[in-house]
Amino acid sequence: MRAMVAVGAALAAASVAAAGGAWADAPKIETADTASRGASGKFGRGIVNIATGWGEMIKCPAEINRDRGRLLGATWGPLKGVAMTAIRTAVGVLEVGLFFYPLPGDYDPMLQPEFIWPGDIFIADLHGSTAPINP
Repeated sequence: MRAMVAVGAALAAASVAAAGGAWADAPKIETADTASRGASGKFGRGIVNIATGWGEMIKCPAEINRDRGRLLGATWGPLKGVAMTAIRTAVGVLEVGLFFYPLPGDYDPMLQPEFIWPGDIFIADLHGSTAPINP
């Protein structure tokens, strides 16, 4: 009798474990946080960074001017903008060239922020509305 109870408990545990594995294979809902994951997202992110890398020459001086003052915005801002333009464009070329390889991590962005503009302006959230554009 004890052997039958032990076998029944083992079968119950095995079926729960198997059901847990099947649950893990359920399709995942893509949200704004996970939309840029995967090889296709990495390829698209690379194309966008190649096309918009020049925007760093405008963005960096404006941010430094706002945060640190006009003197640094006029001197350090353009230097940082030129450097970030080269970096963002080079990272875009790397991401396009290596989009099929999960580098770094699991197709994580090589550069933060992954785009020069804030937010996910083209990705709809779960409720169907698009994320707001932050100025």
